[in-house]
Amino acid sequence: MKKSLIALAALSAVAGTAHADVTLYGILDLGVAELTHAGNFSSTFVTGAGPTGPGSYQKIGTTIGMMNGGEYQTRWGIKGSEDIGNGTQAFFRLESAISAANGMLSSSGLAGAGYPNKSYSMVVDTSLNGQLFGRAALIGLSNNDWGTITVGRQNSLELDIITAISGGYDPVNAQMFSPINFSGFYGGGGATDSARVDNSVKYSKNFGDFAFNALYGIGGMAGNTSARSTGEASFGYEGKRIGFELAAQEAQDSTNIFTDPSANTVGAQFLNLKSFTATLRYQVIDPVKLTGGYQRIQWTTPSNPGADATLTQVYGYTINPLNAFTGEFLGEKTYNIYWAGGKWQVTQAFRLSAGYYDAQLQAGNYNSVNGFNSGAVKAQPSGSDQYISVLADYDLSKRTNLYAGLMFDKKSGGQIPGGPTGGQPDTYNTYGVGIVHRF
Repeated sequence: MKKSLIALAALSAVAGTAHADVTLYGILDLGVAELTHAGNFSSTFVTGAGPTGPGSYQKIGTTIGMMNGGEYQTRWGIKGSEDIGNGTQAFFRLESAISAANGMLSSSGLAGAGYPNKSYSMVVDTSLNGQLFGRAALIGLSNNDWGTITVGRQNSLELDIITAISGGYDPVNAQMFSPINFSGFYGGGGATDSARVDNSVKYSKNFGDFAFNALYGIGGMAGNTSARSTGEASFGYEGKRIGFELAAQEAQDSTNIFTDPSANTVGAQFLNLKSFTATLRYQVIDPVKLTGGYQRIQWTTPSNPGADATLTQVYGYTINPLNAFTGEFLGEKTYNIYWAGGKWQVTQAFRLSAGYYDAQLQAGNYNSVNGFNSGAVKAQPSGSDQYISVLADYDLSKRTNLYAGLMFDKKSGGQIPGGPTGGQPDTYNTYGVGIVHRF
């Protein structure tokens, strides 16, 4: 209730600002999905359930539930701009992730808390954890001559590439039916909270069809300016028929949240994250677009384990347990993700998308870090995770569409839940239908 009043007060304040262009906007996306070998649905979870996931999450059986955004993440926001002269615009954006099924704020980390045996499918973008404006909270200045600068909470550059630039470099571009999308396990920074960056400064500049972007997230840790910091850069070309994007990211002491049986409690693992993304787009003919890409994500020992060990809360949740490469399957690892597919605008109202994704896990060494408890440990074996996804959209109007999607997932080796000898299934399917409305 308190957060709702704050949001209404913020909207009233900006709506009354003189000489400012302010817009209330949003997307509502609800549907029904069936997942095989899955955990329970959760009403506070970003998508309702996570169709993708690593090896440590228990798969109970086939489940049917409400998708909170099978295609687009349900959200509402406020944005505005003001002309301050000399060709410069001041602007802001506040954007909240919500569950349209029950009206609650989306909270990935808490979705499975209080339930035993990791029974919820909690594996997606853990940067969304009950913040009032979890998707974005930023202010900026823009000028055609010198570019755009924004400060606040904002997308990583890799997340922008996967989901937004030129319609997104993900061929299916639907969060319930793609493993690299904005709530997927891999794209935009993996399962860590690096998909969105707090306390960050972003700079963007276009040079004709070329663009350069840079982002720095300030760690804010006393005595160590690099702790919990993030640095990113990207360069791309967006022509009429051909486009490409290159991006690199390095995040120190990034957080990976996982479920815990205790109420209002989450487990947390701290790690350094390095990633590189390269994508390509080709417009074959006007109705047909092909996209593909490669992403390399490395998880390594955190740079500042001593500072990490002092943290008792994350996003307002109590941390228990705290791991840093000291639990089962928590060692160093590298993901190499390849994907290719396309989109076909069959008619003015009907379109089809399809994609193939291959996520290869290259396991590294198990590293023990002082200051963390370990218990039994295992080195995670290498493995693969292959997906085939298909999505069909039908537009009822410019703002409303129906969709139906399916995703087949085949795992092997260390990508199988519990590992290759854990006795868990290696095949997982997701089916769903839904409706989207934009305002």
